[in-house]
Amino acid sequence: MALLASYLLLFNTAITGIPDQFEEARVALMAGLQKRNESAICDAIETLGAQDQQKSAELMLRYGLPHESLLVHQESLRLLRKFESEGAREAVRTVVRGSKDVSRRIDALRVARAWPQSLSRPELLHCLEDRSWLVVAQAVRGLRDHRAKQVVDALIERMPDAKGRLLEDFNDALGELTSQSHGHSAAAWRIWWRENKSTWEPPAISPSSGADEEKSLGTAVRQGLYGEIVSERVVFLLDISGSMLAETSVGGSRIEVARTELCRALESGLSPNSRFSVVAFSEGVLRFSTKLVKAQGASLKKSIRFVQKLTAGGETNSYGALEAAFADREVDTIYLLSDGSPTVGDETSTTLILDAVSRWNRYRGTRIHCYGLFAGEAPRQDEAKAREFLRRLARSNHGRYTEIR
Repeated sequence: MALLASYLLLFNTAITGIPDQFEEARVALMAGLQKRNESAICDAIETLGAQDQQKSAELMLRYGLPHESLLVHQESLRLLRKFESEGAREAVRTVVRGSKDVSRRIDALRVARAWPQSLSRPELLHCLEDRSWLVVAQAVRGLRDHRAKQVVDALIERMPDAKGRLLEDFNDALGELTSQSHGHSAAAWRIWWRENKSTWEPPAISPSSGADEEKSLGTAVRQGLYGEIVSERVVFLLDISGSMLAETSVGGSRIEVARTELCRALESGLSPNSRFSVVAFSEGVLRFSTKLVKAQGASLKKSIRFVQKLTAGGETNSYGALEAAFADREVDTIYLLSDGSPTVGDETSTTLILDAVSRWNRYRGTRIHCYGLFAGEAPRQDEAKAREFLRRLARSNHGRYTEIR
């Protein structure tokens, strides 16, 4: 096929005397895909990106965005977002509204989010009615920057249909748009909107509701370290490395506090409909279960005993813990509590770990909430590196970073 395309290209050039840049790039892309040559694919995508037209957009949407290589995916996304021609944008709209493939709709919506709001908003509002919660979540996140009455109205109208993790997305978006706090209650939001809709104006821009938060250990313990858990498909990752033996000013060591707070979350923070698991990690990875289990009866009691028996020691295998969490495709929310950066495991580079998580999470939409437990003092600990890793992990995966001292 690639050979035939090359002959056709040569024939076209011989007849017209002018090489067809699009056709050259298309042939090069097909050849690169056939040979699995990442460099050649990126070169072809770059050439297509210089031609703002519908045919270029269609090729990049079909072959570039869904490519397994994170580099090819990111390059395609960057270049597609620059296209301004009506033909290219129509190609994106066609995928957003018509593709049967959830991952393709997600990718096209990521492109549309970069358009001027007058163009992107209709696509985002349309996707609030999508049959896949993953596409709806992507649309909700995209609407957080659209400070308009029409958007608040649409989110509040759609919120009663949201369940579990998706409810958290709606609440965060509405909180950011309105500077209001009504919890995760769709009814409370609807009552507030009914009373304020006619006079509502967008408030002054305030720090993001997803911004970093810092708490004293005492405050975190009083409030419940994990806060309100809305997701019904959650996994808890708990660092049990040696630095967790550091003593705190509030009832024992870091590991003692962590065990107590996790048991508290398991006992009273999960709904009866929830499914969950626990992964503890130091040099190795200890799983309570290989799959999510119901937050009821014997399973819940066993998980609490599992946590209570955990002891701290050794290095920090963050990569192994995250890999274990993503092994179950049912998981939509991860809570990671740690006091260190990766030191052992199949991967210890924070950059490469973040890249791996980006690959795993490209079409999963999993939120990762990170807690940096730095109360007390641990010898020879690179706290700044740990903080930066946890912060970047949360920010790049739709989560919140909370620092506890």
